[in-house]
Amino acid sequence: MICWPYFADQQLNSRVVSEVWKIGLDMKDVCDRKIVENMVNDVMVDQKEVFVQSAAEMAKVTNQSVNVGGSSYSNLDHLIEDIRIMSLKTPKTKIVFKE
Repeated sequence: MICWPYFADQQLNSRVVSEVWKIGLDMKDVCDRKIVENMVNDVMVDQKEVFVQSAAEMAKVTNQSVNVGGSSYSNLDHLIEDIRIMSLKTPKTKIVFKE
C-alpha cells in the first residue's frame, strides 16, 4: 500500500500500515509525480520482499484468528451468546396503538 493521508484518522492508519504492519509506505504531506514514482518503485521493486513477507505474516495471523479456537472466532461466539441471553431476559411487550 501507498498511503497518502488526508483527514482525521487517516494519519494514524497510514502510520500503522507503514510502521507497525510494514505492508506499505506513508507518503506524509508531500505528493508530486517524482515522489509517487519513487514510492511505487519502492513497493514493487526495492522493498518488494519485505512487503510480501509482512503481508504473508499478516495473512497467517488473520487466518488463525478466524479459524475454530481463534480470537475472532471465539469473540463472535461470545457475542452471539450474549445476544441470546439478552433476548431471553428482555420481557416481551406488545405494542398497542390507540386512536
